[in-house]
Amino acid sequence: MFHLTFLNAGLLVLAVAAVLPLIIWLLAKKKPPQLVFSSIRFIRNSVKEQKSRTQLKNILLLIIRILIILLVVLAAARPSLRLPNAKPGKSHPPTAVAVILDTSYSMDYTPDGKSNLEYAKNAVNEINRKLTPEDMSVLITSDESWNRINSQLHQGKLPENLIASVKTTWLPMPLDKVLEYASSKLTQSQFSNREIYLLTDGQAQTLPKQVNVPVLLIPLPKIETWNNISCQNAAPVMQLTDRRQTQSIRFDLINHGNSIRKDVLVSVYVNGITAAEKFVTLQPHQKLTETLPFQIMNSGWQSGYVEILDEKLTADNRCWFAFPFNLHPQTGVITRHSSLPIILQTALRVYSTPQGKVELIAPEQVNWQRLKDYDALVIYAAGEFTPRLREFLQTATQAHKGILICADANLPLSWKGYLQQSFGVQLTSFSHTLLPITYVNKYHPITSLLDPGQLSRTSLTDCWTAQMTSASGILLSSGNSPLAVAGNEHLLWLFDPASEKNSFFLEAAFPVFAFRSLQYLSNSQFEPQQNTVGQNLVADEIMLPEGEKLELNGNSFAASEPGIYTLNWRSGSSQEIAIQPDFKESVFQPWELPSSANFQKLNAHWQDQLFLSRLGHDLWKYLMFAVLGLLVLEFILVKSEEWKPGAKTD
Repeated sequence: MFHLTFLNAGLLVLAVAAVLPLIIWLLAKKKPPQLVFSSIRFIRNSVKEQKSRTQLKNILLLIIRILIILLVVLAAARPSLRLPNAKPGKSHPPTAVAVILDTSYSMDYTPDGKSNLEYAKNAVNEINRKLTPEDMSVLITSDESWNRINSQLHQGKLPENLIASVKTTWLPMPLDKVLEYASSKLTQSQFSNREIYLLTDGQAQTLPKQVNVPVLLIPLPKIETWNNISCQNAAPVMQLTDRRQTQSIRFDLINHGNSIRKDVLVSVYVNGITAAEKFVTLQPHQKLTETLPFQIMNSGWQSGYVEILDEKLTADNRCWFAFPFNLHPQTGVITRHSSLPIILQTALRVYSTPQGKVELIAPEQVNWQRLKDYDALVIYAAGEFTPRLREFLQTATQAHKGILICADANLPLSWKGYLQQSFGVQLTSFSHTLLPITYVNKYHPITSLLDPGQLSRTSLTDCWTAQMTSASGILLSSGNSPLAVAGNEHLLWLFDPASEKNSFFLEAAFPVFAFRSLQYLSNSQFEPQQNTVGQNLVADEIMLPEGEKLELNGNSFAASEPGIYTLNWRSGSSQEIAIQPDFKESVFQPWELPSSANFQKLNAHWQDQLFLSRLGHDLWKYLMFAVLGLLVLEFILVKSEEWKPGAKTD
C-alpha cells in the first residue's frame, strides 16, 4: 500500500482558495442584453447558440482555474509518494537524516569485551559512509546538555570527532522527548525526505505511540543473558560502645543475572584509601546485605564508596556514602542548674569521652549559631518554655538536629503543649509509684539491642504518666503509658534522671540505652539519604566530585553524576552529600515497540535498508508541470474565439 507524506502539510489549508474562482463566477454572471426588433427570431437563435458555447467554455475555465490553485497548493506542501513494492535503487535523493544514539548508562554494558555504545558508534560510522554531500545529517544523544552544543545540522556527513566524543549520561532524556527533538531538527532542513535512525540496546523506555517521521531501529548485538551485579544502599552502621575508631558500613549487593557469581571482590574506600575488602558469592537474583568494619583515622566528614568488581556494567558498581564522625563528641546541655544529676552526667561523660566537652548553657543564652556545631544537645530542667526556646527548637527541627529532652519532676505546664505537638504525648501526672517496663521497641536502633525479658523485671519510678495518639514512636512503655519516645528526630525521656529510686539506672541495659540515645542524636543531623543524580543541591559554594568548585550564592545545582559533593556556606560550615546512580538500568527490561507504521525494526542486513526515499518519489515537480499544462489549456480556451474565421479584429 502506498504511503503519501507532505513536507509542508500546514500549507494544505490554503486549498480552500480553490473555491474563489467559483465564487467569482457566480457573482459575475451577466444576463444577455435585450434588444427590441420587429423580427427577432434569427437573433434569438443566434444568441441561444452562442450562450450554450459560452457556458461550456466558462465551466471548463472554472474547472481549470480550480485545478491550478489546488495543484499549486499541493506542490507547495511538497508531497512524497512511497511505494512498498518498489525496488531500492543504488542511489538516493537528498535526505535529511537524524541519527539518535542512546547514551543511557546501560549502553556501557559489555557482553563480550566491547560495550554496546562502541557497537553503536561503529554503526553510526557505517551510516556516515552512506551519506552524500546532498544529504543533511544531525547526531542526537540522550544527553540534553550534549545536544545543546553539538546537535547541529551538517551538510553531508557527520564529523568523525563528533561521533567519537559521545559518552553515556547519568540523566538521559526520555526517548519520546528525544524523538520529538529529532523531528524538529529535521523540519529545519526543509527536505521532503526525512528519516530517523535509532541505535539503542532496547532497555525499556517511554516511547511515543505515533511519530511523524519514519524511525528505523538499527539492531545492536542481542543480549542473551544479562549478568550484572550492583552495589546499593551503602550507609554507616550506628555503633554501640566500641565506636572510637572502628566504624562499619552496611550495603546491599544484588545479582541481577541468572548465574551464580563466585568470589567477587568487594572493597570499601574511605577518604581515598582502601579501608576494607572481602570476597563474596552471590546466587542468581540474590540480594545480599553485608557489613564491613574499617578504622577511622581522624574526626570530621568520612566519605567514600563501596565498590564491587563487576566488568559487565561498571556504572552501578559503586555506592557512595558520607557521614560526620567525631572521635571526641561535644555535648551541650540547656539547663538552669549549675550541675547535672550524677546519672545524666555519667552518661554524657561516657559518650563524650574524657577528651570531649560537656557544656552547660543557660536558657537565656540559647541561640542556633552557638549550638549548631555540637554533636549532641540535651534539654534538662530548662524552666519555662520561652519564645527563645521555641524558635531554637523549630530551627533545630528544620536543620534535622537531634535533641534529647529530659522531663524532670518540675516540668512547667508551658512545655506540655510543645511535647504533645512534637511527640504526640499528652502528659497527665508525675508518678512516684513503680511502673514495670512492659514494652521494648525491637525495631528502633536505640532499643534494638535491649533484652525485653530482662527489662520486664525492671520498674521505673519518678516519671510522667502520659497518653499517646500513636504508638509508632514509643521506645519503652509501661502498659499504655510511654516511658521514652522518638519523634521529629528528637528524643523524649519521661523519667527524671535526678531520681535516686530508679532501679532502671542500675541495670546494665541503661548505659546501653543512654549511649545509643546520644549516638542516635549525633547521627540524626546528617541522616544518610539515598540522593540520586538530578538532586538539587543548595549552597553558597559547591565542590563537584572531580574537584571543580562552583559559586552558587544560595542557588541550586542539579547533581549530574554520582559521587561526593561538598557544600560550603559563608558561615564556614560545610556538608558532604553522597549522590547515587538511580539503579533503574541495573536490570535489563526489554521494551515493547509501538504498533506504528513509522516504527520499523531492521534486520541484520540493515545497511541495505536505509534511505526509504529510494522507494518513493517527490511529486512537486510533476504537479508544477501539470499546472503549466493547465495554464496553456486556459490560454487556448480564452483565445479560441479570436482564432475563429470571420472574427472581428481591430
